[in-house]
Amino acid sequence: MLANGQMRLPLGLRSGATLDDFCPEPNTAALNAVRSLLVRPAPVFVLYLYGPGGVGKSHLLQGAAQSDAGWIPYIECAEMMQSFVDLALPDTFSSLVDAPLVCLDNVDAWAGQVDQEKFLYDLYNERFHRARPLLLAGREASRQLVWTLPDWASRFSACVPMALQLPDDLQRLHILQTMARRRGLRMDRDVARYVLRHQSRDMVVLESLLEMLDARSWEQQRQLTIPFIRHCLDREASS
Repeated sequence: MLANGQMRLPLGLRSGATLDDFCPEPNTAALNAVRSLLVRPAPVFVLYLYGPGGVGKSHLLQGAAQSDAGWIPYIECAEMMQSFVDLALPDTFSSLVDAPLVCLDNVDAWAGQVDQEKFLYDLYNERFHRARPLLLAGREASRQLVWTLPDWASRFSACVPMALQLPDDLQRLHILQTMARRRGLRMDRDVARYVLRHQSRDMVVLESLLEMLDARSWEQQRQLTIPFIRHCLDREASS
């Protein structure tokens, strides 16, 4: 517990996962909806973002947690299965109730877990009375989730669902070039196409790749060319 009563959480936040660094295509509406939760009074009480991996759900939740709106806890529900009991401690729960926003990622991992659903139900009720919003994310659409507790299922049904979409090839190309440009790297379209052909198209993987290329290009004072990237990838594969 911190001196001001805020709890310590294993946040696992990525430094590059800010709202300003989120490439909105094709999910501009989701970005705007998340930003709206950071102002008071928020227009929505519970926003539920859903979609497959790689659409940017975690980026948006972590971006909200790293905003300037005060202490905003980010909880990765799938990783809190073993240490969940810590969340239910009175001081911890109180700090979550009072936070301006709480971000619960992969909340669908708690479906069917009675203790976790009871925690969500209690958190919902306490924050509702204080008009403090919740930001949730999961892979499945809200209507497809099967909750065990009817009371929590009823509360969850009142959330505002928003589907996130995977970018198409042209959008992904633009996103990759934008990510590179924000690092001060110049990536031509042919180079970006090469990367997308030979690497995973998951945005988190691509961000890690750019971090590596950024470091290597600085060390060797090289531009991002196809031969240079091929050399870096071969070096990574052999290390």
